[in-house]
Amino acid sequence: MKTRYASRTFGTCAMSLVLAGALATGQLLACGSAAVKDGARETAMPAEVLSDEGVGYAYEDTEAMATSPNEVWMPTDYVAPSVTDFDTEEYAAVDEGGFVLVATRPLSTVSSDVDTASWCNLRRMVRQGYGLPTGKGSGSQQDDDWYGAADTIPAGAVRIEEMLNYFSYDYDTPADEPFAITAHLGPCPWNSQTELLTLGFASAPEDVAAQKGRNLVFLIDVSGSMDSDDKLGLLQDSFATLLEQLDANDRVSIVTYASGEELVLEGVPGDHQREILRAIYRLRADGSTNGQRGLALAYEVAERNFIEGGVNRIVMASDGDLNVGMTSESELHDYVSQKRETGVYLSVLGFGSGNYKDTKMETLADDGNGSYHYIDCQEEAERVFGERLCANLVPFADDVKLQVEFNPAQVKAYRLIGYENRAMADEDFRDDTADAGDVGPGAQFTVAYEVVRADSELEVGSGDLKYQETVPTGSNEWLTATLRYRSLEDGEVREQEVVVDEDAWQEDPGDDWRFQAAVIELGMLMRDSEHAGTASLESVRELVGEQAEGSERAGFIEVLDQLD
Repeated sequence: MKTRYASRTFGTCAMSLVLAGALATGQLLACGSAAVKDGARETAMPAEVLSDEGVGYAYEDTEAMATSPNEVWMPTDYVAPSVTDFDTEEYAAVDEGGFVLVATRPLSTVSSDVDTASWCNLRRMVRQGYGLPTGKGSGSQQDDDWYGAADTIPAGAVRIEEMLNYFSYDYDTPADEPFAITAHLGPCPWNSQTELLTLGFASAPEDVAAQKGRNLVFLIDVSGSMDSDDKLGLLQDSFATLLEQLDANDRVSIVTYASGEELVLEGVPGDHQREILRAIYRLRADGSTNGQRGLALAYEVAERNFIEGGVNRIVMASDGDLNVGMTSESELHDYVSQKRETGVYLSVLGFGSGNYKDTKMETLADDGNGSYHYIDCQEEAERVFGERLCANLVPFADDVKLQVEFNPAQVKAYRLIGYENRAMADEDFRDDTADAGDVGPGAQFTVAYEVVRADSELEVGSGDLKYQETVPTGSNEWLTATLRYRSLEDGEVREQEVVVDEDAWQEDPGDDWRFQAAVIELGMLMRDSEHAGTASLESVRELVGEQAEGSERAGFIEVLDQLD
């Protein structure tokens, strides 16, 4: 089933949420359920926001908003547009890395990544009816009776590291060091001639910066492309979750941009919930998208309200459709890279579908020293704004880099899984001027490798090389993984390392490892990877088993069910 979005306001505008086929089943495939009614809806401000009785979601227009702000309205005479009318989403081409000979390149260096946008965006696509590439899965996505059912997931939307990082794992807890490093190694499920290594990194939960106060500038796209319930409407309905996490020490500013820019609020204490929500619910979407002017004003406001030693962050909410001012990834990269020197971080929240510009959103977050998340439903907004607020918005360590050195005595070749646009030159590892990702307190990220043993018969790359040194013998160490980062508490650069040897290998490394293998397999199927081997939806299910029941991993099973 494919769901397409258009406008938030009905009557004079297109419908907010098109439910192709949903009326037949009485359901909407979204994070939560939604009722469907005929009629016309106008955006209404929650009545309790205007009262002195607290914050709630009762609407002033009680007749039009009979149930909840998440209710979906649909006119009876709506005709679904063609795919070409809507589908102008943009994703960067990604060159999937192949196997690398340890004899010629023993080092693998990457920047940390705690983004989760790819998984949420893929979840949205699957719920809208996008399927696996031809030849993968059951092939049901080729049913021409479905609106847009022949659409397949674009390979550029699949970033396996973000899929892995969406889920939580039972990693070791940091003790004497700021990070704990957990390694799992076992037989690769989709290739009998390789092994699967996962390295898990968990940061300590201390949020020293947040205790000194948070200076948050919300940069909100209110251009015409945001006029939809799954865009500006979802952001408005989700904002109360964020405010519950703030207090009087925090400062909230709101900058909007469309054809021009506007300073809506500046430096309002975080406990002034009604004042902030009034401003949010008064926002209306219209006009073109001049992100350059909005970004410039947001940085000005963040710098005016700078909290020394605290959190200073712009949170940009947009569908990425920047069509005035800076519009290319290179222009955005140059501008945001320069601005990060101010000490203000930039995180990005993506919304919507149809004309979503993933390339621009990822560029902004990566170069702005921030994280990138996609909000596809109320529950995801509560997850990002609520339980994971500190991990997503509070800095803990900066320029976090990982370098893995493989031992040619034990490893013939390796393949980094994902992180294609996070790879770094080996010499940049100890170059502290080379920018890398930041990690918040209580955060996790995972790096995975497919590894070929030294004694494997699998042929990788070119033949014997003439000038290489003799391969060493006698060591059972497979690799050494070193994490390098700058602590934001004292500004010192530190390193931690872990050695993975033969003793780390297990036939069954445990539930987390199996689930990570399942996520990787699904990612390879989604992007039709040449390294997918024997991967299939059936093997993904076998790897997950029963462990997803009653947990955040249940959503993973839901996606599998919809792909079958």
